[in-house]
Amino acid sequence: MTILRGMRFHVFLPVLVLVFVAQSCATYTSTSLNKNISSEEVHRLVRANQIRMRSASGEGTISVETPTMAQSGSFSLTLRKPDSLLVNLEGPFGIKIGSALLTRKEFWFYSSLENRVFTGESNPQNLFRVLHVHLTFDDLLNLFTGGVFQQTDGGAPNETGVEDEQYTFSYRTNDGIHKYYIDPQNLLITRIQNLDDNGKLLFEQRFVNFQTIDSTQVPFNIRIIQPRERRMVSVVYSDLELNKQSLAFTFTYPQNAERVHWQ
Repeated sequence: MTILRGMRFHVFLPVLVLVFVAQSCATYTSTSLNKNISSEEVHRLVRANQIRMRSASGEGTISVETPTMAQSGSFSLTLRKPDSLLVNLEGPFGIKIGSALLTRKEFWFYSSLENRVFTGESNPQNLFRVLHVHLTFDDLLNLFTGGVFQQTDGGAPNETGVEDEQYTFSYRTNDGIHKYYIDPQNLLITRIQNLDDNGKLLFEQRFVNFQTIDSTQVPFNIRIIQPRERRMVSVVYSDLELNKQSLAFTFTYPQNAERVHWQ
């Protein structure tokens, strides 16, 4: 069976942080980070960089580690914002592992090893059954495109600071603390942490090795870590193109594949 759709995609990822003193500008005394930066300017630059990335196609390697499994392989990716994503996975020697087509509402996942096609809503429960990592659809989009501020973190941070030679913005939310690390050179997000009320790390996203493609800066190394569950997903691009004129979202599986629908 083949599903062909000219869809629009968006991936991605949540945001995280600490305690706060409401302010939009802060002065830092670190010898290398001693200038004033504006939270409004950082938000503007992060948003503008994401807006320039309307679609993407690329390939690279992906690794998943959990307490019960550790797998890695190559992948090819096609996505169009805000809601379409196609990923094909291969193991060693070019052996096809599976493929997944996701929209904001539903997904199709074919497992070559089981010869099964799984379908259902793109909710966190179903995505966990496929990925073995707790992610929302937006988290998954951000996994392939880079860090963004959550909608709840749109204003001035409650606390600012400097850690690891980077600026930090922290926001207190109903689910804990969202903490963002900001690169002092490009003022883009390099790390997002989700902390509990006591500051214990629950979830982390890391974005490194930024490269400029058509005036857009994209992290070529991305990692998601869930320390309590001892789960990690790592993505490394080897090639990436942005904003191609035409993209094909083609999802295929054998006619004799068993079909399983998840609620």
